[in-house]
Amino acid sequence: MSTDDVTPTDAVAHDDAPSAAPDAPRTQHRPGVRVGTVVGGLIVVLLGAGVLLVAAGYTVDVQLAAIVLLIAAGVGLILGPLVQGLRRGRTGDQ
Repeated sequence: MSTDDVTPTDAVAHDDAPSAAPDAPRTQHRPGVRVGTVVGGLIVVLLGAGVLLVAAGYTVDVQLAAIVLLIAAGVGLILGPLVQGLRRGRTGDQ
């Protein structure tokens, strides 16, 4: 294959079609982080920390840890949207 051969990827790369106007305003609003995603991530992190503690030799009451984890997740899922609503109310974002 010589350097003058055109491959399908080269045809796409050298396309002379006009692109979108560079001066067009961006109307898309990037959504914020969802509360459920944050709470779910914290649950995974805390479960991982519990596994590391057990592996290090600590004794963990699994039932108590599960109760505390579920209560913390519930409180986070209730308070998170309330805090977001208060922020949106103050800044005027929709």
